[in-house]
Amino acid sequence: MVLLVELDEGPHVVDVGFGGLTLTGVLALEPERAQTTPHEPFRLWPDGIGFLMQAQVGSDWTSLYRFDLGEQYLADYELTNWYLAHHPDSHFVHTLMAARPDGGRRYALNGRTLSVYHLDGPTERRELSSVAEIRAALQDQFELDLSGLPDLDRALGRLL
Repeated sequence: MVLLVELDEGPHVVDVGFGGLTLTGVLALEPERAQTTPHEPFRLWPDGIGFLMQAQVGSDWTSLYRFDLGEQYLADYELTNWYLAHHPDSHFVHTLMAARPDGGRRYALNGRTLSVYHLDGPTERRELSSVAEIRAALQDQFELDLSGLPDLDRALGRLL
């Protein structure tokens, strides 16, 4: 979901949570201009009647998704959310995924692979080899409260 916000300085867009490379600041609705964020530079690239949301990763611009300024309805989000959460072809049904930006880095968990993307250095990747390690990553890197989930360890064990 991208929100259009009218500020005194003009229209801006805010991304409310795309995933691993989510926008961590607001962008002025000014196409083709690189804009700084607390993490990578982002820009809006014209694409027909809409825009491509792009992030600079290293020296390359990566297109993340396309959007336009047309009004969206709750039903549009509900249908997509249902598919992602329930359909057997959705990768969210079959694997554990988490992402969180932090000062100077981004954390990503895909299955048992924990990645730390440092903004000013190399990426670290490691395979988590136990339920305790997966649980610790969810609590420590992703700041999740795992209390009250009695079947969590059994579900995490299926990743091993």
